[in-house]
Amino acid sequence: MTKSWAVSGWCLVALLPTLLLALMLNHVVSDPVWGNLSFHVYIVSFAALLSLIMAVLMRLAAGQLRDPRVLFLSLAFMGIAGIFMTHGLTTPGELVPNNPWVGISSPFALFVGAFWLMLATIHWSPRVAEQIVNRQRLITVVFAGMLLAYGATAIGTSLAAGSPSSQGAASGSAESNEYGAASAATPESMSMTMPMPGMDMTASAPEVSTPFDGLFRFLEHPLVSDTLALLTLLMLTVVIVHYFRIYLASRNPLAAGFLFSGLFIAQSQIAMSTTTMMHLSWWEYHILVIAALSAAFAGLAREYANSGSLQGVVGGLLLRDTIVQLQRGYTDVIVALVEAVEAKDPYTRGHTQRVAELSVLIGQNLGLSPDQLRTLNQAAMLHDIGKISVPDSILNKPGKLTDAEFSIVKEHPVRGYRIIQNVRSLQPEFAGVLYHHERLDGSGYPDQLRGNAIPLDARIIAVADVFDALTSAR
Repeated sequence: MTKSWAVSGWCLVALLPTLLLALMLNHVVSDPVWGNLSFHVYIVSFAALLSLIMAVLMRLAAGQLRDPRVLFLSLAFMGIAGIFMTHGLTTPGELVPNNPWVGISSPFALFVGAFWLMLATIHWSPRVAEQIVNRQRLITVVFAGMLLAYGATAIGTSLAAGSPSSQGAASGSAESNEYGAASAATPESMSMTMPMPGMDMTASAPEVSTPFDGLFRFLEHPLVSDTLALLTLLMLTVVIVHYFRIYLASRNPLAAGFLFSGLFIAQSQIAMSTTTMMHLSWWEYHILVIAALSAAFAGLAREYANSGSLQGVVGGLLLRDTIVQLQRGYTDVIVALVEAVEAKDPYTRGHTQRVAELSVLIGQNLGLSPDQLRTLNQAAMLHDIGKISVPDSILNKPGKLTDAEFSIVKEHPVRGYRIIQNVRSLQPEFAGVLYHHERLDGSGYPDQLRGNAIPLDARIIAVADVFDALTSAR
């Protein structure tokens, strides 16, 4: 409970930008006109660069781990990078004249990013996951091509609209087109002409006919733009809740990075939808996008310092994601039994969780199905349940056990089985609990089973149990 409140407290702190936004919009805090459009190009380009770096790192991890969730993470950052770069390059008065592309690109970037981030929270069936992974290179190439086509179309049509021939054919005045091709004279004048989120784009855009006029009118309709923003926020809510659960269970730095990244992007969407261009509140949404990408990068760097490899960083997140998903299926019986053992033996809590995680990781590498992984995970959580009947003096003895004491400890698999044998829903877990101390050469206990006579779950738990015992400071 304390852990949950601590994480919730930091999430509330991360929501302070929205409080500041509300104060500025309600004129409690000053919201002056500030900055220029050249700075807009720089800040958007920096955000796109950060997102591109994350996209490349996630794509490298996707090639190593072959998991669709990693592929979707890479596509999320790729989408934000590509569309946000178009948003920066179509800034009026810099490379191109006044145009509607700059206004639709920023909310579109967040929508696309939120979409892929949400897909990355889904646990896909093995068959679907295999189909996605086998085509991940094709998916990446096609999506990258779509982003390039979007950027080329936006810049190309904007340049064409600002050409002399287009100006002569336009129904609007030459002054409006000339302004778009000229410069952003002052923040005040640009705040009245540049089409951006929170403004009536139809009133300010040059009246130059393009093949996309109908699309722009559709996207500019309040119902459509508000629906797009709402969908983005709903998808980000799924992402935030997902990584909140993972971080709460594991304190994984990368999970924390994605959690705060989702919080910042959601607030960026709110600021984008409610502010007026070139005001300080409007710049807040750009800063929040950078904060979101920086949070994800910081989480990646922090976990990399711990694991030493990109594969280990992302693989650790996926493992903890799987564990959290499996833990949702715990019954009240399992929770009560594990808590009872943990109350007796302080070592058991950390040991049990580590053995469960290692067992699931081994099971994943062996290609076990989700149902088999769930059974394996629950059996690993219960494997030492029989220790509840072992005297505390033996469990907590700092030195080597005597033969008599060890014989008592060796009874815990059978005692654990007897505790759960009448719980019908735990029948698939019986073998893992009863036989996790059997050995391939028949030297184990309680029944001296050999080789393949030992159930697979028990063999996996045995490996994880021994590994953790050898690598912990017990």
